[in-house]
Amino acid sequence: MKHDVFLIRKARFFLALSTFLAINLTLHAQKPEAYKWAVVNVSVCNMRVAGDYDAGMETQGWLGEPVRILKDSMWIQVQTPDGDRAWVLGNSLRKMTREQLTRWNRSPQVVITTQYGFVRERPDSRSLPVGDLVRNNRLLLKGRKGLYYKVEYPDGRQGYVLRTDAMPLHRWRQSVKRDARSLIATAMQYNGIPYMWGANSTKGCDCSGFVSNVLLAHDIILPRNARQQALVGQHLGIAADFGNLIPGDLVFFGRKATDGQPARVSHVGLYIGNRKFIHSLGRVHVSSFNPADKEYDEYNLNRLLWATRVLPAVNNGGDIMTTENNDYFK
Repeated sequence: MKHDVFLIRKARFFLALSTFLAINLTLHAQKPEAYKWAVVNVSVCNMRVAGDYDAGMETQGWLGEPVRILKDSMWIQVQTPDGDRAWVLGNSLRKMTREQLTRWNRSPQVVITTQYGFVRERPDSRSLPVGDLVRNNRLLLKGRKGLYYKVEYPDGRQGYVLRTDAMPLHRWRQSVKRDARSLIATAMQYNGIPYMWGANSTKGCDCSGFVSNVLLAHDIILPRNARQQALVGQHLGIAADFGNLIPGDLVFFGRKATDGQPARVSHVGLYIGNRKFIHSLGRVHVSSFNPADKEYDEYNLNRLLWATRVLPAVNNGGDIMTTENNDYFK
């Protein structure tokens, strides 16, 4: 009898042990696969060409932007919604499963519509900041209190942002316009913002970062760098009198093609009409192709390559789409 009890207990022990080991092995096997996504957790997140502090800037992520995790360590290799790949420190992100990201994307959010702002600890401009904000940042909307929205970061921190600095995402998508006049009006608000290589926010931006951030303010995702931007939309050769260009076209600059080498794009601007364009070079400013204008830019006129027309291509089956139609935001 005692021998039978011993055998039963021994069998139960080994069953429990095997179950425990099976569960832990399953969890261990699933853990690396679980967090394949992340959301940027700071206003502007530096993304580098390699996982090293000395590596150059590739681009920047923005608060609330989903990214795909490709390699996970102290430095994380990610892919952004526009397809760019870069390396970022893990403490700038909030890792998520696909299910958690879907919940994030489908939860009520606010979009920051001012150039700069703050999340405050309390609904009071004198209270301490939880963090700073730049245009196009997105946070969860948790409620309203007086002049403020109550918001939440990807990592769960909460605070308050002025309602004049933000708009609920669903309302913003209904109100945002995607015509040339609106695009140019937004671009002019960046006037004077300093140039910074690899940057794409209202704190600083390079040429392609400026263009992509302006379009993002209209819910349009554009490829990140100038060479990629030059390949999307309708390609346009530029007439001598610029008569075939319309406001809202992108104009590209760089090394002209020779018998031995193809053209090489190195700069981009937004055409605003009347032979003028706005771009980031030193700072965001307006330049002109017209020698009679005070903004005449002979240097860029001499390296002008071609233009593209992007607005008709939005959500038209190519690489230019709104966030609503991008898989990262679903």
